[in-house]
Amino acid sequence: MKTIQLVGSRNKSDFTIYLSHLLTKLDQRVLIVDTTERGIYQHGIARLNGNQHLYDFQQIDILAGAKEWLDVEELLRIEGESTTNYDTIIVDMDSAKIISNEWPIFEERYYIGDEERLNQMQDIDLLHLLFDETEDKNIKRVTFKSGYELSGDYFDNLLNNRATWRSMNHMIEPDEFMISLRIQMGHDHIIPFKKVNKQYKDVLCEIVSEIYEMHIKEVQDAVKTSFFKFGTKRVKKEKTKERALAIGSSN
Repeated sequence: MKTIQLVGSRNKSDFTIYLSHLLTKLDQRVLIVDTTERGIYQHGIARLNGNQHLYDFQQIDILAGAKEWLDVEELLRIEGESTTNYDTIIVDMDSAKIISNEWPIFEERYYIGDEERLNQMQDIDLLHLLFDETEDKNIKRVTFKSGYELSGDYFDNLLNNRATWRSMNHMIEPDEFMISLRIQMGHDHIIPFKKVNKQYKDVLCEIVSEIYEMHIKEVQDAVKTSFFKFGTKRVKKEKTKERALAIGSSN
């Protein structure tokens, strides 16, 4: 099981869902833990009933109501699941209170940010707290760019150059459809991955490639051939059925 921590005040739900969707194409079983203050996944994507905490969204499990790791284990137990049943667990955090709670040492940590000043100023406090709580300044970075030309070291200077970025800064270019696709995801209850622009998809593939030490072409092919793989399986199943019927009739 691999644990991934996503930190930042920005709405990361679409990024997290797309990343998780890509992992499911690699036959990974994925759990997203929604610890966001507004319950972004719980209210924006999931359709939970009564005391339900676990929701299956297009083969991606979303867990709502957890504020620390013990909550994750207990809520999964109530739902008849366990952390060990998942290949990847992604925890989305956007508040100081959640970061300060008890969590395991995450194998992968990503700061998901953008160039909006409000988010940057909030994220400075979040990152400083994260580094203080964990005594670890190593973290990877994903930045959603804007049309505004902002100095590349602007955020690092605000952060007093405290972060040790573990890999290249993954940059996702602006797209006029990005927000509308996130809205579509919530209302139509689908993952519009095919409509995501190529540059965004390439970044997602790069991230999966570096996390799981896979060749990037293998990751890209998993998405491209998923339909054909399904079709092949279905054809093989039908041929097997036909063969069985033929054998039965000959006997």
